[in-house]
Order: sequence, then C-alpha cells, then structure tokens
Amino acid sequence: MPEVQVNGCCGDNLTAFISKRNFANFALSCDMEPQTYKIYFNEGSIIITDSPETLKGIPNLYYIGDDEIQKSFNILITSEAFGKAMTFGLMCPDPRETFLQFADNYTVIQAAGGLVFNKQNQLLSIKRNGIWDLPKGKIEKHEDQRAAALREVMEETGINRINISDKIGETYHAYYEDEAVLLKETHWYKMNSQSDANLKPQEEEGITEVKFADLDWYTSEDFKSYASIHDIIRMGLDKLQENSEATADL
Repeated sequence: MPEVQVNGCCGDNLTAFISKRNFANFALSCDMEPQTYKIYFNEGSIIITDSPETLKGIPNLYYIGDDEIQKSFNILITSEAFGKAMTFGLMCPDPRETFLQFADNYTVIQAAGGLVFNKQNQLLSIKRNGIWDLPKGKIEKHEDQRAAALREVMEETGINRINISDKIGETYHAYYEDEAVLLKETHWYKMNSQSDANLKPQEEEGITEVKFADLDWYTSEDFKSYASIHDIIRMGLDKLQENSEATADL
C-alpha cells in the first residue's frame, strides 16, 4: 500500500473539543522553549505541546488528556476511513516523554531529507506521484541522518554539488503498510547547492519533475503539498530569516 501523508485541510475537515485536566501544570513550562510534536495521518493530526500558543487559531480543536492519546488516535484513523479529518490537541508538561510513550506502540521508520537552496535563494522541490514534495527517504542500516539526507537528495533529484549544514527539525506521520500502522520520523537538514545543472527526477520512485522555485511560491496557494511539508518549509524559512537578521546585526 502506498505511503500516506497529510494533504492539508479540506472542506470536510472535522474537528472537535474535549477538555483537558490539570491545565495549571502548564505554568511550569512557561519560561522554557516550547516543544511541539505533530503526528499526521492522512488529513488528521494529533498535536502534543507545552505551549497554548501552538494550538491558538486552530478552529474547534479538541483538547485531550494524556491518558486519551491512544484512544484519540484510533478515533482519528477511524474517522479518516469515513472521509472526516479530525484534529486533537494535547497540552502537557513534557511533550517529548508523552510522544515517546505514544511512539512505543508502533514500529518507527527513520527517514531523512533536505531543504536545498541555490545561489539565488530558491528552494528545490520534486513532484512525486503527482504531488509537490521535498526530497527524502528511509535511512539505511549503518547510515547516519546527515549521510542519508545527502544520499536521498542526490538520488531523487540528480543534483551532486551540495553541502549540508544545520538541522531544521523533524516531521512525523503515520501510515498503513501491510495492514499495520507505522510511524515515520523524518529528519530535515538545510543544504546549499553550488549548481542547478543536471537535475534529473528519479522516475522509479514516482518522481516526474525536479525544480528550483522562488520562496514566494512555497507560501502561496499554488504550492499543493502535504501539511507536514508545509510545516517543515515554514520552519526552514523562519530559521533562514533568523540567521539573516542575526548576520545583519553583526
């Protein structure tokens, strides 16, 4: 069965609201850097965070308790079968520990990919199975994240003159394979290309197009992609802006 990812919101998007206990506990983490884990399944998601700001602006979001995450995830999967996308939000003092406990219930597949920028500050993208995406793939045995990210980018796009720098973050999505639900964790790195020549899509992986595009395109409605891809692009562009501002202050 093909890998399943989020494809953004749709007209049928269904969200709901469940109250969360022990809300006062979140005051403990107010002075810390916020932690957030978003787990996507098709067009639904569960968001685990210690920051109320992360959940602000999500209409009719369902808050859930930390003892309801597995039940809520099962509801999310079931609702997808009927074409209804649900969004659940869990606020807790330790999102990482909560996420790890949740992930223990599934086989976790490790993957890596890259946000590749050229000298014109354009971003590299691929069209895979008819949907715009970023180059990425599974980490092989005895391979670290950075090596896997570089290999996958070169294999899927044909590009070979690139260097890798900072890690941007991770994305998470669940999908069916052989009737089992798997959880994929993808590690993303910033890369820079020295040349735009010799771009070639890896057709055996369902990739039909590879191109560099202006950053405005990725934030426009014309860029149709998965929600997790939109997330990591926003994160990458935010870090790019922060680095630019820091350099300007020197």
